[in-house]
Amino acid sequence: MKKKENKDNKITNKVKKIKVFKEEDKTSYSFKEMMFVMIFSLILGFFACFSIYKIFNSGKDYIALSKDLSKLVDTYYALVDNYYEDIDKELLVDDAIKGMLSSVGDIYTNYSDTDSTITFKETVDGSYEGIGATVGQTADGQLVVVEVFKDSPSDKAGLKEGDVIIKIDGEDYTNKTSTDVANYIKDNKNATITLTIKRDNEQKEIKLQRGMVEMPTVNSEIYEKNDKKIGYISISIFSSITTKQFTNALDKLNKENIDGLVIDVRDNGGGYLSVVTDIASEILEKNKVIYKLEKDEKISEKKDNTKAKLEYPVAILVNSNSASAAEILAAAIKESYDGFVVGTNTYGKGTVQQTTTLPDGSMVKYTVQKWLTPYGNWIDGKGVEPTDYVELSDEYYKNPVMENDNQLNKALELVSK
Repeated sequence: MKKKENKDNKITNKVKKIKVFKEEDKTSYSFKEMMFVMIFSLILGFFACFSIYKIFNSGKDYIALSKDLSKLVDTYYALVDNYYEDIDKELLVDDAIKGMLSSVGDIYTNYSDTDSTITFKETVDGSYEGIGATVGQTADGQLVVVEVFKDSPSDKAGLKEGDVIIKIDGEDYTNKTSTDVANYIKDNKNATITLTIKRDNEQKEIKLQRGMVEMPTVNSEIYEKNDKKIGYISISIFSSITTKQFTNALDKLNKENIDGLVIDVRDNGGGYLSVVTDIASEILEKNKVIYKLEKDEKISEKKDNTKAKLEYPVAILVNSNSASAAEILAAAIKESYDGFVVGTNTYGKGTVQQTTTLPDGSMVKYTVQKWLTPYGNWIDGKGVEPTDYVELSDEYYKNPVMENDNQLNKALELVSK
């Protein structure tokens, strides 16, 4: 999400010089003189205080603000002091904030409590403290490791996909859920966690050292199509670490002398604007427009200012869950690279949000701008229209393997011609 730059509005008050009387100049004053001095001092003090508020608080009118919020404060204390039952003060404030944000009428302007904010930040930052493994639950209730992140504590300790978790730190987990596992690992402050697992009908203990885990947001492969090497990169989210992971993957593919590239952002809900800007800059030619931003009827352009560029065909895979930053990349490849967009219409989120973290760790998110495609189109509520409309086949839903992925195969066909 792009951060808004706030500039303090400084107010300069021009005050005429006045003569200051010393005590020896005059020993007594008339009533009118005393009133004049008092009134003038009050006025001068008022404007001085008002100027300081303006300077240090980005020009907010605190007098008007105090008046506007007085109803809210009065209502809060009326309830807290007089309601016949105990009231959850924290919930009262949270709901007041939610009501304020919902009144804007924008679904992307909302409030997150402290726990939700922590989860959100872990997701968009792309790292968290844990063991680096994903645990799922089978139909018969077994807790199974479904993914082990590369170079994570789990990977280094030898945990493998398919391992069945029986105990954690000696406690039986056979009748618990994957959520119970995640909560225990998240809340446990011990440096070491011992998992008792079953592998190939044998039990063994694995000791894990908790640590910072980098979540994989990019995956890459090479496919052969029409006697050409086609690179494939999937992006699950545009988090803080995605640019590094994308450039590393792209460099490895280019060293294999690929003839084309397919980027997969299906089911990618977006992420940081700065990250998708960096990734698009790896693809487009210098000075090509990546996107445009609109606010207060003023439009600015964001262009590629790097030397990096690709010189082979590129296709991007999208679906109805491709949103926000994923749509920005799709539109940039379509309109500024003359690439292929394969799949179905995207979600249609044409706005940019900014976040503010509150003192208690909760967060408010609010819309600050519209974004437009390089051609100046606003896709909000409509989505990016594919150059090649392809609905995912029923065969893929029944058996999700590459051979049944008709969208991917169409993209590979297009870039290999």
